[in-house]
Amino acid sequence: MDTTPTLPSPSVHYERIGDRGIALLTLDRQQTRNALGPAEWHALGRHISFIAADQTVRVVIITGAGGAFSSGGDLRTMPARLELPPAERHNRLLSDASVIRAIYELGQPVIAAIPGACVGAGLALALACDLRLCSSTARLGAPFHRVGLTGDFGLLWLLPRVVGPARAAELLYTAALIDAQRAEAMGLVHRVVAPEQLMPAAIELAEQMAQGPPLAQAMTKRGLRRALECDLAAMLEWEAQAQAILSRTDDAREGVTAFLEHRPPQFQGR
Repeated sequence: MDTTPTLPSPSVHYERIGDRGIALLTLDRQQTRNALGPAEWHALGRHISFIAADQTVRVVIITGAGGAFSSGGDLRTMPARLELPPAERHNRLLSDASVIRAIYELGQPVIAAIPGACVGAGLALALACDLRLCSSTARLGAPFHRVGLTGDFGLLWLLPRVVGPARAAELLYTAALIDAQRAEAMGLVHRVVAPEQLMPAAIELAEQMAQGPPLAQAMTKRGLRRALECDLAAMLEWEAQAQAILSRTDDAREGVTAFLEHRPPQFQGR
């Protein structure tokens, strides 16, 4: 069965990598360093909805073409957007930003492969992913104050949860762009690799994760999100419920059996 979505989205490409259930989404507006406008957010949202319903997708990689991840919002169209009535501006932003929540809450794990510029709303997109691999030549930042604006697309919520409130405040108030090495040191990205190794490293990581138990991965992702919002007692209760549910799955039985038989498990997501 052909599982490729039939969606005309020239600025966001969808493809499958290999036969292990890896989906690749590539931002491709190279003339703007993959700036994100309504068309790009809409295309991303449609692809994410498709992926959420596709049980054959185990892991998602999001990257950018032409040596950049995303330069954020398209400043060439910003003057017109600044003139919108506040209510219309609010509604448009909220509609586009719903994609960030969809990625953040997606059942499958998502890897951001960052080849270059990862700025503003592009940084928010990367932060909505579960893991971030970064080219050694990339630069990252949240320079909203340079144009008299504040963070959006969930950045003010995501950034302090990843790097802590002090580092988040530094990045936002200074509007500085930082290099990949500093981004790794502060925990903004998980790993820095040579530019030519970025996609091979991302695919290798995705292949490793794709062999894991899909139901447990989805539950772990949900639990990690929940843990940021509740106390220990509530989390202990949630973990006990989650473990009780997973204990009745075929994957749990397969995992235990494979361990006792000294063989790799074959998880089916059931």
